[in-house]
Amino acid sequence: MTSVLYPRLIDGAARELHQQYTHADLDQLQERAAFAHRSAVFAATGGRRVTEDELQDLRNRIVKAAENAGFPGEGRRADRASFDLEVAQLLHERSGLVAAEASVRSIWAFLALVLLPDISYWRYPSPPPDRVIGTDITRHVWGRLWWRAHLLVLPQQVERYRLLDVFGEAAFDQIFARRKSLGGSRALVRTLAEVWPSIDRGGVNDRQLLRDVLKRLLRTSVVIEFEALDEDELRRQVSEAAAETVAILSEDGSLSESHRARID
Repeated sequence: MTSVLYPRLIDGAARELHQQYTHADLDQLQERAAFAHRSAVFAATGGRRVTEDELQDLRNRIVKAAENAGFPGEGRRADRASFDLEVAQLLHERSGLVAAEASVRSIWAFLALVLLPDISYWRYPSPPPDRVIGTDITRHVWGRLWWRAHLLVLPQQVERYRLLDVFGEAAFDQIFARRKSLGGSRALVRTLAEVWPSIDRGGVNDRQLLRDVLKRLLRTSVVIEFEALDEDELRRQVSEAAAETVAILSEDGSLSESHRARID
């Protein structure tokens, strides 16, 4: 697959635009949307440059998705969550990016601050810099969505993106934040998403459960190469980690309740 190269917005220009846009309204930001910037450059090699028509099409599709979610109004939280899922698939399917390019922070800065400033600041009003500049892709308004789709997309041709909605934003952030270890294994992330709905939680809340399961898998990754395991063995590893977590956390919860009862 030939990678599509996107403009890379240098850090100084990105920070300057963010400072300007923080005090602008959505109408002003819509007028600033563009397909090029004097401080944006392309990689010299590695693929072909994205065309203006392709950037226009990508913008049109994301704007349409935003309008369906209530843009320019505030909209409901559920609509914004649905917007994220739609755009995650859209970016992954239509941008032409490969993982090496998608790991470049300045590409996401260009998309957020040049191509889609109005939608970026609608999705995250008064955002901290990492949401738009790209200092942390795990928090970037667009970068995190491409990576969410990339890690969860299935190899088959039908319902390839059905796992996108298994985890909410906060839960997926926990996984993606460990991308250099656990998040680096797409097979493991997909298996975790497939197994997750069927786990018997035993009263343990999802956030606590996921955090502990990820820690267990992280320890296991020191001695086991997840990418080398077949599908059944991966499911077993994830299921066992979840079962161990539920057993321990449920016991801790019961002990805490007994302790509180004695105190009362």
